[in-house]
Amino acid sequence: MKQSRFIVAALSMSCITTLSSCFKEEPLNAECDIEQAYIHADNKILLNSLFTNPSDTLVNVQSDQTNIEFTMRPFAALTEQAPIFRLTPGATISPESGSLQDFSKGPVTYTVTSEDKQWSRTYQVSIKKGQTTMPNEIEFEFEDAYLSKGYYNWQENWNGNKLDIWATGNSGFQMSNSSSKPEEYPTVMIEDGHRRKGVQLTTRRTSKIADMVHKPIAAGNLFIGQFDATDALRDAMKATKFGHPFSFSAKPAKLEGWYKYQAGEKFTDKNKKELDRHDYGTIYAVLYENIDEKGNAVLLYGDNVQTSKQIVALALVGETHDDNGKIAIGNTPEWHHFSVDFEYKKTIDPIKLKNGGYSLTIVSSSSSDGANFLGAVGSTLWIDSFKLICK
Repeated sequence: MKQSRFIVAALSMSCITTLSSCFKEEPLNAECDIEQAYIHADNKILLNSLFTNPSDTLVNVQSDQTNIEFTMRPFAALTEQAPIFRLTPGATISPESGSLQDFSKGPVTYTVTSEDKQWSRTYQVSIKKGQTTMPNEIEFEFEDAYLSKGYYNWQENWNGNKLDIWATGNSGFQMSNSSSKPEEYPTVMIEDGHRRKGVQLTTRRTSKIADMVHKPIAAGNLFIGQFDATDALRDAMKATKFGHPFSFSAKPAKLEGWYKYQAGEKFTDKNKKELDRHDYGTIYAVLYENIDEKGNAVLLYGDNVQTSKQIVALALVGETHDDNGKIAIGNTPEWHHFSVDFEYKKTIDPIKLKNGGYSLTIVSSSSSDGANFLGAVGSTLWIDSFKLICK
């Protein structure tokens, strides 16, 4: 009997201990990031007086981004603007979110402090006037490559300014392959492009860590838009944010450039299982409406960049089709010049065209199905000297 009472008592103490461990306070959050920044307008009249395009009111901030820039109309007053910030849970910001600040003298510095008070991060927030205007003919030569955080990035010389319009998935590759050298990343600069410097996109093996989440490969890619490595962990398709709003005086008509391609030997799926398929490269351009019928800002992602109802025109490069039936690039050992027309699905609105109502992306990848982590390690697409012609 005594033994029974002892067992009951022991079980009771065990339950109490277990319950008390369940009710322990969660550790305070150590993150200190701005996730989103926006400027609020009380009504459409004010909105239209400050911004050319409603999408300009909102900036989605990438995990490795510390510079935040809004674009307002040329006559907008910058002396009293009050950006609002969405922070990681529990974090605080100084100056306070929604407080009036003077942006007429340049960027304003904001400091975000984590909930546990152990970490902080500084951001530069600025407001520029005007639009990013697309000339009627522009050549992207990929000459302005630079190393940052251990991998290559690309800028574009735009009317004397350096714009970070190009993005890659290199930051996502780094999360599982942090010891890789710059030339071992999926997207790298090469000195021997078709003319001068070019870009080499290679489908790389990731790591055993990435295998656990069924991401055994990383296709080399380069596109106009943004890549968020944090989203890559939660939802890989949402990590690639395609497009940038431009002001056009004429509609995009033709995409030209140079490429060569060599497919890897073994095509595998998400589980590294070899499939009876061949790999292909892909290059394409998309023009889409960046505001929907309800007035909401629109971005295209990996799962809808060629299928969204917002798409106005597509330009697809390639002389063959991949195993999914999409236009693609097969083995091409020598530099090959391409010239493709934009095929329009909708009528262009000239007012929206001029005022940044359309976003453009140009996309290149070493594996046409790489967004789904299907492809062949070693597949390589070399690109150089893209030209966009508007008429």
